[in-house]
Amino acid sequence: MAKEIEIQIRFSDLDGYGHVNNAVYLSYCEIARTNCYSDIFYNSIENKMWFILTSAELNYKKFLKLEDKAYVKLWLSSAKGALFTFEYEIHDGDGTIYATAKTTHAVYDAVKNKPVRVPQVIIDEVEKI
Repeated sequence: MAKEIEIQIRFSDLDGYGHVNNAVYLSYCEIARTNCYSDIFYNSIENKMWFILTSAELNYKKFLKLEDKAYVKLWLSSAKGALFTFEYEIHDGDGTIYATAKTTHAVYDAVKNKPVRVPQVIIDEVEKI
């Protein structure tokens, strides 16, 4: 199930050309991910289960400006073994897509000091939200 949040573009997000800086797009994905799933992540940290970012991919389609509306839609696209992947779409709410992204994360057991399978309860919780 996809979730969506609105992003407030800040002046500090802009580069010298008045566009949102390319590095900021991944920050928007992180904001959306933590906003939507923070309860799950915090509970996992308390249980010594960490979600470590292993890769990030970003495809730019169109630049964002300060006055643009921006939304990030995200969804869990796969969970296999110790890895799970979120996909993102940064858009204006009216059909214009500014960027697409994908982040892959590993589930790491801090007590056992090794990667572990994505617990089914985590998958269920993420899909439920």
